[in-house]
Amino acid sequence: MKESGPQQQIVAELDAATARLGAAVAGLSDEQASRPAEDGWSVKDQLTHLTFWHEMRFFELSRIARGGRAGFPGAAEEEIEHINQQMVANRRSLPLSQVIADLGFAREMVRQAVLSAPDDRLAPSVFEEMGPNGAGHDLMHAEVIEAWRKKEGI
Repeated sequence: MKESGPQQQIVAELDAATARLGAAVAGLSDEQASRPAEDGWSVKDQLTHLTFWHEMRFFELSRIARGGRAGFPGAAEEEIEHINQQMVANRRSLPLSQVIADLGFAREMVRQAVLSAPDDRLAPSVFEEMGPNGAGHDLMHAEVIEAWRKKEGI
């Protein structure tokens, strides 16, 4: 493995986002993490949502790294929202410990896929979501959770 390149940059971004999100959820009980916020989603729901999209990133990155095209087509916002709502509903009963473990596992799959991908398959023109936007998704949810904790005094 090379000392620097797109793999290391992407992994560094993912690792930083992982740390921030981990700090945002640290110390929450299952009951606290299950409380819905004003938008109807709980912290667990947000983590489940992130897990699903990391799972999708792993499969898409693996497909693209092998020279293929993305298999998950771009969709209208309402279609993505439907997928998000369905996946969160399907996993809502999982305990916080499993939600966190599943997210860690999905992230590690993405991390390993990134590290083994050829440089040219990580170019933004080939796989736009894996750069700052991939880590940015986790960071956005970390900010939402941090704001919720502040508002709730947790």
